[in-house]
Amino acid sequence: MGMQTSDWSDRRHPCQWEAESEDSGFWVPDRSEIVTQFFTRYVFFSLAVIYFSTLEAVRPVLLGVDQLLTALAVYFLINSWFFLQALQGITLAKIRNAMSADLIIVTLCVIHDPNAVPPSALAFLMVLLGNGMRYGMRLFSEVLGGAFLGMAVAFALRYRLGGFAINAGDVFFGVFWVTLALYAYILMGRIETQRRQLDYRSRFDALTGLLNRHGLLAAADTILDRTDAASPATVLFADLNQFKAVNDRYGHGVGDRVLNEFAQIFSESAEAGVCGRWGGDEFVAVLPARDEAAVHRIFERIKARTEAWSASNGLPMTVSLGVSHAPRDGNDLVTLLSVADIHLYQSKSQQSEPDDAYSNYRTLIHEPEAS
Repeated sequence: MGMQTSDWSDRRHPCQWEAESEDSGFWVPDRSEIVTQFFTRYVFFSLAVIYFSTLEAVRPVLLGVDQLLTALAVYFLINSWFFLQALQGITLAKIRNAMSADLIIVTLCVIHDPNAVPPSALAFLMVLLGNGMRYGMRLFSEVLGGAFLGMAVAFALRYRLGGFAINAGDVFFGVFWVTLALYAYILMGRIETQRRQLDYRSRFDALTGLLNRHGLLAAADTILDRTDAASPATVLFADLNQFKAVNDRYGHGVGDRVLNEFAQIFSESAEAGVCGRWGGDEFVAVLPARDEAAVHRIFERIKARTEAWSASNGLPMTVSLGVSHAPRDGNDLVTLLSVADIHLYQSKSQQSEPDDAYSNYRTLIHEPEAS
């Protein structure tokens, strides 16, 4: 499956997590994290230049000292280009390109390290932890494989072409490095699981499984920031009537059941969109633009399914609905909900007019345009 970029359908990870599929993707770091990561790369570059420039010569496995320093200068330029690109936006290809440059330059440094047990090989761990711990397990696996391959190539060339001999220090270092890398991978897997759980709990309502208020605001900001006259959006607002009476009479267990059922009805009826529980018995959906007829069909579907469930379960459950449109009525979710809320309460006041086909909702389409 290709990268999911549609904000309308990404209900599970509306922000920060870039999904390739339902369970695969990567974390997108914020600007400060990007700066920290590339600053670390520049520190590595500086240390490598200082280390190799103090040597009179290196074993000419592939490159001489001057050529190796030239390779480091090329890495500096490439890294600076990747830095500018990352500040404009992170993509999977950009992450992989930067990781590949890291692995290649570290491999070259290890190949030409004059010490029998090369301290420069520790830079592989920096690449592993610096990249893998930021982006999630998918990319951690990739950089771990790349680090193992780089280590294997570097030591093979050292032994084959550089005249180095295997000694006890190499064996100890290799076992230590592999053990530490695998331990970091296992530990990162546990951290990633907890991270995903915390992210889910911070954005999703534990009772209904829909987005909570925090998740709705984050998802709506992403969507509404791009709305304009050519690409509008529609916000639906639903409020269960007399829900407190249901809780008082039947208990909170039954109340939770009502909320769960209505959450399913509301999210399924809203079709493609970002749905969530705003709080209590209030629910919100942010959809691609819908005209009056489409909104009417959605509201009638919600009303019909709600009434059917209420009748079959012997529980009173009715709903009032309101709607607003971006950017006409506002450019942020709070403003749009305030407008929708006005029409929702107008619908509540008209519940006693059963002959009005629109008695359960009002839209701004029904209102005169502001002068």
